[in-house]
Amino acid sequence: MLEEILGSKIAALIMYHVMHHGEIYARGIATDSQFALSAIQKQFDRFENNGILVSKKMGTVRIYSVNKKSPVSNAFFAMVKIFYQGLSLEDKERLFATRRRPRRKGKPVINKNNL
Repeated sequence: MLEEILGSKIAALIMYHVMHHGEIYARGIATDSQFALSAIQKQFDRFENNGILVSKKMGTVRIYSVNKKSPVSNAFFAMVKIFYQGLSLEDKERLFATRRRPRRKGKPVINKNNL
């Protein structure tokens, strides 16, 4: 349903990834999805130009996160959080199958006890 509100599957996917990981980079999403890197980068640019996301360079990678200084961004992510929490466990496992940070061996990608 979030993709219908945002008007784009890529926009919804980015928002879910930012909500789940806190920080994300374009190639990470492109690797996990069927979308082109350039299309994902364009959507990141739209979010950043409108103050929803902010970015920083880490080496050669641009990392995006929530713009916590923007009241619009805070309200927007409150809405995204509602949709994120409404995702089923299967949807979360499908969307976030690839871990973006190191974790202990055998630890599940989605902690079912915290849902």
